[in-house]
Amino acid sequence: MQRRRTDILTRIRTDMEKRFREATCLLINVAVFDFASSGDLGIPENLSPPELLRELGSLGAEIVFYGSGDGDFASTSGFGNLIEEAGHRIAGDRAYVLDRAGRKDCVLLGSEISDIDFFLSGVFSVVPNSAPLDLKTVSDYVSNFDGEAVFTELGNLIVSSKSEDWE
Repeated sequence: MQRRRTDILTRIRTDMEKRFREATCLLINVAVFDFASSGDLGIPENLSPPELLRELGSLGAEIVFYGSGDGDFASTSGFGNLIEEAGHRIAGDRAYVLDRAGRKDCVLLGSEISDIDFFLSGVFSVVPNSAPLDLKTVSDYVSNFDGEAVFTELGNLIVSSKSEDWE
């Protein structure tokens, strides 16, 4: 029985790494940042959120921030002009986000029950620890973190997976 469980976990990790390696679009609901960042990833090599924006941009990944607070997010996130400088965008158009969510090279970081239609579109989905239970049950990955820490975790997983391809 232990062998079978190990095989399943290995397959899940391999599938996640493949999805992260192939990701060219990262959709992020700005509501993720409404929660205080819980926990420190404890890995000094991890890139900070501003560094992640730059690195993901240099790797050709587009980041789209969306959600009800998208207008305020640009001025209060602490990312300043880095979002636009790195070629990322803030979108208030749900149809635009849903179109992106239907692509196989997309990863979604959502946190609100209104994200469920995106989650069901086939996108690889990630939720923070504080996400509603209904959202957790349909997501592909539930983080142990909230707030900026979950963005940092996901971004570093993607960068790490893509970096392995370059080596």
